[in-house]
Amino acid sequence: MVARPLLISAAATLLLASPVLAGPALAGPALAGTAAPPGHAGGVPPRAQRIAATTATFNSIEAKIAAGQPVNLRFPDPTAAADIIDYGVNGLWQRGIDGAGVTVAYVVTNPDPGLAASMTSYDTAMNLPPADITDLALPAPTDPAAPCQIECSTGEDRLDAEAIHSMAPFAKIIFVHPPVPETIGMQGWPEVAQAIKMIADRHLADVISVSLGDGENSFINDPTNPAATQQAAVHSLDPAFLDAAARGVPVMFASGDCGPTDPPVLGDTGQCTPTSGVTAGHVADSPWVTAVGGTIPNAGLATAAGRTAPDALWAARNDHSDAEGAGVSAIYPKPSWQQGIPALSGVTGRAYPDISMDADDGTSQASPTFAGILALATQVRRADLGTVNPALAALGPRGAAAGIVDVPAGFTNSAFGVTGFPTSSGYDIASGWGTIFAPDFVPALVKQIDSQHGPDQPSQQAQGELNQLRGDIGASAHEVTRGQAVTVTGEGFIPGRSPNGTIIQDGFGVFPPLPGQFGVTGPPFADPDSTVPGQAWDHVTATVTGPGDSHQQPLAVTGPDGNGAVTATIDTTGLVPGPYTVKITGRLLTQTTAFTVADVVSGLTPRR
Repeated sequence: MVARPLLISAAATLLLASPVLAGPALAGPALAGTAAPPGHAGGVPPRAQRIAATTATFNSIEAKIAAGQPVNLRFPDPTAAADIIDYGVNGLWQRGIDGAGVTVAYVVTNPDPGLAASMTSYDTAMNLPPADITDLALPAPTDPAAPCQIECSTGEDRLDAEAIHSMAPFAKIIFVHPPVPETIGMQGWPEVAQAIKMIADRHLADVISVSLGDGENSFINDPTNPAATQQAAVHSLDPAFLDAAARGVPVMFASGDCGPTDPPVLGDTGQCTPTSGVTAGHVADSPWVTAVGGTIPNAGLATAAGRTAPDALWAARNDHSDAEGAGVSAIYPKPSWQQGIPALSGVTGRAYPDISMDADDGTSQASPTFAGILALATQVRRADLGTVNPALAALGPRGAAAGIVDVPAGFTNSAFGVTGFPTSSGYDIASGWGTIFAPDFVPALVKQIDSQHGPDQPSQQAQGELNQLRGDIGASAHEVTRGQAVTVTGEGFIPGRSPNGTIIQDGFGVFPPLPGQFGVTGPPFADPDSTVPGQAWDHVTATVTGPGDSHQQPLAVTGPDGNGAVTATIDTTGLVPGPYTVKITGRLLTQTTAFTVADVVSGLTPRR
């Protein structure tokens, strides 16, 4: 097949406006990509044309295997050809199930100026149709950014784009670049969570994938946020993931590459240096995201006939470095859909990963690969999937009949001198439910999601939890006389701030530049730390409206404190009698409460 140029749109700049990332509503309430993608003048190509293109891709792989040519390419995603065979996606492609009309968003910092040229080379080598990619580059904030982790390297974009495109060749891909890189601790997480919320609120995509992560312990005594408690810091990001789940947009997070000690705390000398033994990672620990662990494909590359043996766990190599992340949260309790799993008997926290995919280049490869599979399922369903964790838990025990392929016993994710979790038959903490075979998994997943109705539907559960967070606000009184002050307190906002002159350490900064590694040729690896001015993690405003007010009146706010509490006080002197509404708005959370000003008060009672 003659290679065509990469179809990549000009970068779309979104305005950063507190408390939300403003931007155009690029998609409607159904499939985000059903409108004509920018690169396809006639909209999504006809089914027959798409089948011809994907048939050419698969035939090219078969021809290389028959000729004894290597199918592992020298690209950031070197095993995509093996993945196409291993996961059997050609069985779906031949039915026109190829991601057409679906949009996958990937949240990563630092736009890659070489992505277009790299993807053209990749598609030529793989004989894939051209990728349709859009960059949404969010402008930098006034606060200086901290140094980048490896997720800021140019190769991360290329790995993610290739993984998604190899599974769903006709899906549209958008890269959303938060303006502050995530390092260690709270740094960067408000912007990442805000970007996820923006994508879900505006339905810019049908599936979201992220390959960032910290440790739950990174939020304990965090030098970048010393006033904040661990629980408040971790849970303050929940509204973004609940919002996505409530709106039906599934969110994938890589489970991490540090085995059972994923990932480090500030002050470590490397990406995965353990300081406290077994620790869980965040955000993979959230029950509202799908944590994707890592395996190594075991495709039958002699004949391109498919998988000839179960896939192995991506585990530590001889140098005891790098293994797929897995663990049990010390913050989030075991969710309802993990109750009754024999392997989790006695486990009280949320266990992860949920599913595992190819991690030959780390779980940053696994997460977008599974996002590509979910793009195929979204196309089949012709509607968003929502959070898929309950469906995975329902399908897992059915095994191969539901396209779930077990990772057999005999592996652990032990790494860095820390004993990890073993694989076993069925669900295990090391690999989740195992991996998948797409022709059986995709229709089984869609059928299972279609069967979820009523109050137990995940989107309704997420909306219920989100409503509870939005209602976690109280007033000192719900009825006052004029001249009496009303104090309003909201809970659950992003807590604390970094002290002035905080030293932010980049967990990868201790290593020198690694030419050829994920496309990195220089910084961010040059400087392990930097000093930044103090910065608040949440941008909180408060307003009061009521009779006689033609505009919302701004209120002075105190906080958020270390527990995420925000306080505003209203002097009612001069206010006309009547009902008033107070709104507190942060990056991720908005809360409202009400009080009444009266000439004669019937009785003062606290209101929450």
